[in-house]
Formats: sequence, C-alpha cells, structure tokens
Amino acid sequence: MLWLIIAAEAGFWIILAAGLSVRYGLRLRRTSWALLALTPVLDVVLLVAAVIDMRSGAVATWQHGLAGAYIAYSVVFGHRTVKWADEWVARGFKKPPKVLSEWAIWIRIAGAYTIMCVLLFGAIVMVGDASRTSALTGFMLNAAKVPLIALIWPVADSLGRQFRRKPDDDPPTPHVRPGVDTSPQGGGPGPHQPDPGPTGCPDPDRAVDGQRDR
Repeated sequence: MLWLIIAAEAGFWIILAAGLSVRYGLRLRRTSWALLALTPVLDVVLLVAAVIDMRSGAVATWQHGLAGAYIAYSVVFGHRTVKWADEWVARGFKKPPKVLSEWAIWIRIAGAYTIMCVLLFGAIVMVGDASRTSALTGFMLNAAKVPLIALIWPVADSLGRQFRRKPDDDPPTPHVRPGVDTSPQGGGPGPHQPDPGPTGCPDPDRAVDGQRDR
C-alpha cells in the first residue's frame, strides 16, 4: 500500500508538470486541461486499491490511514495546488501573491481532516472487525494533532494584528476660518464687525456743536 501512495504522489506531480509544459511550451491549452483533469483519477485508483485490500482480509495498518489522508488532502488542496503552479509558471517562475488568509488555510486543513475521518470510518464500518481496523482508529486520533498544531498560526496572526493596531487618535480640531469664526489676536474686531471706537470718546462724525448726537 505504501508504494501505491508514493506512486500516486509522484504521478500527481508528473501529470502537473506535463500539463503545464504542454500549456506554456507547446501552447496547447485544451490538451493541458485534459492532462490536468487526470489528477483526480489517481485518488480514485488509490481509494479502490485500499478498498480491495481491506476486503481481501488484510489487517489495516498506518499505511491505509495514510492513504485516506492523502486522498482527503488531494480533494481539498489538489485544485489549489494546480492553480498555484499554473500562476507560478505564468508569472515567469515568480511566487504568486498570497490570496488566502491564515484562517482560510486552517479551515481547509480542518476540512481535509474531516474528510479523512469519514473515509477511514467508512472503512471501519465496511470491515466490521475492530481487531483488524484498530490501526485506523489510532491513525485518526494521532492525525488530530495536525489541525490543532496548525491552529497556532491563525491565532498568532490574529493576536499580532490586535497588538499592531494603532490606538485611535484624538478627534481632529474643527476647521476655523480666521477672522470669521474667531476674532483676530488682540481682541480687535473682525472684518465684518464695526469698530466701536475708543471707549469713552465721542464719535466726531456724530458730534453736533460740540455735543453728542442723542
């Protein structure tokens, strides 16, 4: 079983390299899509081989659990791996920009673990003999460490964002128009205010015969 898992992994990368070479080397886009579409076939072959092996009376080992993990990983990350490699070659072998957040990656890891557990649990039910499938139960329990350890990165990223966040600045001072909304320095009148004149001095324009116009 282990050699079949290795062959499926090697076959995935061989098909991926062949598909990208045909697309960007020979400019045969439809042919490249046909080649890349063969990658899920490897998962089907591996799944069928594991089922046949279990139904033939073989005792489950960690290799059968690894086969389930590989199939689950391929289901969740296979298409994205193909897309990432396609962008990598299209950009001239430059690293494509990251489009997934840490939490989005973790959700996919948790999803792959869930799919793996469903496959292995189905194998346990299909065999119906706990003595032959105890390795699968142990594999699921040990594999639970993967999503738990992977949880460190999104949590650390979220905490780091909180600590890097700047405190709110003081509210901005309202805009003041000099000479209109406030008086000029020194307490003088604004441009739209009449000059009251010196305190206690009569207005010469309003004086009549030396007397103030009352």
